[in-house]
Amino acid sequence: MNQERGMTLIGLLFVLALAACAALVSFKVIPAYINYFTIKHSLESVLAEGTDQSDADLRKTMDARLNVNYIQDITAKDMDINRDNGTLTLTVPISRKEHLAGGVSICVDLDATASAPLGH
Repeated sequence: MNQERGMTLIGLLFVLALAACAALVSFKVIPAYINYFTIKHSLESVLAEGTDQSDADLRKTMDARLNVNYIQDITAKDMDINRDNGTLTLTVPISRKEHLAGGVSICVDLDATASAPLGH
């Protein structure tokens, strides 16, 4: 006797439900990572302009970069400036909480960091 093989309708619906859940999570998480890479690039651009700037000048330059890149939920006040061991390190913590469905949310916590030697 010849047995049929293949996916049943219930199996297909299960696979489609899993794909829909993965797509929902992806659509919520991807913008946070896009912001992360944009902010990281902005930090690197600020450092490329020179590490001999004052903290106020660094924040002013960072604000300009954030405005150009349409980043509105992070400001230059959120940037940590650290000068240790001859290195200038700029760090921006990024925390984003996205509602998924019902009482379920997803939280993404990232730190965008860029470093350069002082006097550059």
